[in-house]
Amino acid sequence: MAQPFKSPTGIYQLRRKVPPELRSALGHEYKRSLKTRDPYEAKTRFAEEWARSDDAFALARAQSDGLDALGERDIQQLAARWFRSEQQKLENTGDFPSWLFEAETWVNEQGNQYQEYTRLVSARTALNEGLLEEEDFARDVKRNVAQTLKESGMPMPADARLHARLVLAFREHWLRLSELASQRYEGNWTVQPDVLPHEPLTVEAKRKASKRQTKLLDLFKTYGADKKLNDGDTRGVRKTLDGYEATLKQFIELCGDLPIEKISRETVREYRAYLAQLPAKGDGIRKLSAKQLIAKAEAEGLPRVSAPTIRNKLRALSAVLSHGVRLGVLAENPVIAGGIGRAAAKAAGSRGAASRRRKDYTKDELRSIFTSPIFTQVDWSAPRADFGRAWYWMPLLMFYTGARREELAQLAVRDVLTREGIPCLSILAMPDDDDADRGVKTEGSRRMIPLHPDLVERGFLEYAQSVPAGGQLFPKLKPSPAGFYGANFGKRWAAYLRDVVGLDTSVSPSHGFRHTFKTLCREVGIPEDVHDAITGHAGAGMVARDYGQMPLVRMAAEIARYPSLDVLEDSVQEIQGL
Repeated sequence: MAQPFKSPTGIYQLRRKVPPELRSALGHEYKRSLKTRDPYEAKTRFAEEWARSDDAFALARAQSDGLDALGERDIQQLAARWFRSEQQKLENTGDFPSWLFEAETWVNEQGNQYQEYTRLVSARTALNEGLLEEEDFARDVKRNVAQTLKESGMPMPADARLHARLVLAFREHWLRLSELASQRYEGNWTVQPDVLPHEPLTVEAKRKASKRQTKLLDLFKTYGADKKLNDGDTRGVRKTLDGYEATLKQFIELCGDLPIEKISRETVREYRAYLAQLPAKGDGIRKLSAKQLIAKAEAEGLPRVSAPTIRNKLRALSAVLSHGVRLGVLAENPVIAGGIGRAAAKAAGSRGAASRRRKDYTKDELRSIFTSPIFTQVDWSAPRADFGRAWYWMPLLMFYTGARREELAQLAVRDVLTREGIPCLSILAMPDDDDADRGVKTEGSRRMIPLHPDLVERGFLEYAQSVPAGGQLFPKLKPSPAGFYGANFGKRWAAYLRDVVGLDTSVSPSHGFRHTFKTLCREVGIPEDVHDAITGHAGAGMVARDYGQMPLVRMAAEIARYPSLDVLEDSVQEIQGL
């Protein structure tokens, strides 16, 4: 999502690149000052200004297609807006002569006294009497047209006839303002200008009409369409949108299916309070409504959802409401404007019990996992899920690479390869790896991972060669309805750790290996930039790390220092006196 740009002066700006076909109307870059140094205020103003920029782009596109984006009444309205703005400044300052022109000067002699008189006339009179050059006057009028269009967030018309009509309307209003200045200069304050009252332009009226009809899920549909257009229609995007939709439906359950303009700061505050009462877990909670969940949590004393969960749900709501501001159907995003999102983020980042919870496996837990039936009994098979050899290799790969579960579950046989004499895994790192049914979390997650010697010794390369080429590395891992190959494995792996291994830990069953990998890398002194490259983390100093690449031979040398499971088991046995 686009963000406010902080200029060298500290003032935030909106900056948008203009497509080539619209540059004749808008220039190479559409830029507007947000007139604030406060980053939170800038976000609110940014969304409002973005909506105006969308109007400008739409008008420019309509003009490039040969359509009259501004009707005659719109033209007169723009000229009237300029007139009233200048009238207010003129009458506040009283500087009426600045809008008038000298016609003639003469000296009146009365006795020994001499008085000099200068006759000031309006612009219309000055043009008729040749006191004002038409070319100079036209230049001033065109400058006012350009400035008004810019302030209104509108492009300069590409059509010469439309531009001429605008200039003509502003010329007439300029002449009327000069005549008003003449009357005020002569002391006449009763006359009132004959210009249009302030009314919305056609594009503004359409935006206002759509605002009255929009509900939250309607807005979400356009948000989802834009997100797929901008980020791609990938599994990750679809998963994000599914989560957002579930959050919005829960919001509607708790707060009502309100028109989006009725979702106020107070509504969002109430929603946050409701979220804090929801249970984190409990028997039979999936079948209950949100209000029933709150009642059950209260009656049974169930643990409530965590602060990070509340923060994430508010972020989902905020993302959709910000989209509404950008479209112009909302004046503000109440999650941001009311400071509720910021407060929830602060609560989630506080040093509470959740932030102190251990996320990596202990060496004793690792010993329990890797001496369990999967790894010690040749004929072991899962009672409910036949994932083939994925049961054996997936946990080992997660331990030895720190890769995400889905990155490994989606591997193809061709992703096990040799580079520079080093056996590796390719995590969508090859040029032809833009598979429609596979994905990575970020572009930085595309990488080569050298295999740990223990994986080679255990026969991983032989396993890869035994699988039919051209297919999946783990053929029995089937994609979930959302398209994720590791989803079902993750559920059954969690059940295996709980029911078979008997593991009682706060560590995430699969993602805990990723945390463990980082911990053990630091323990043996593998440099952070190296294990960041292996895991696909940006890390600190990520701008500097965008230059050059981490050599594969360097990663292979360092990963060889990563402790093998045999070493860990020996160390645990020594500690326990086994």
